[in-house]
Amino acid sequence: MLTKFFRLLSNLTRSQNKLALLVRADLKMSKGKTAAQCSHASILCYQRSQKINARALESWCTWGQPKIVLKVDSLEEILRIRDEANKVNLVAEIVKDAGRTQLEPGTATVLGIGPDHGEKIDKLVQHLKLL
Repeated sequence: MLTKFFRLLSNLTRSQNKLALLVRADLKMSKGKTAAQCSHASILCYQRSQKINARALESWCTWGQPKIVLKVDSLEEILRIRDEANKVNLVAEIVKDAGRTQLEPGTATVLGIGPDHGEKIDKLVQHLKLL
């Protein structure tokens, strides 16, 4: 009985809506800078989702706004995954730094994907490692 419960819980967790944040590890941003850039990505995705995917956004908000933070190795990888996300109609927003502190203006730092169905996002990011 308990095993059945955990299997159901696992399936619910995989299927619930989430937001993925893909951080460029090659930039070697400080922890604070990384947190700020992830915050920017979250807000960009939230704002975009209000316009094009309000139902997924509402579900995500209802269930505690689950997020996963992953690392990518390059700008090219972020652009490739963004293009794949766009092909399957996922919100995909890239943060470009203002250049006031550690990075050059316009540097792409984080890609936010979602919030949307977890399995849909996982298809794009399952190969990535946690930050």
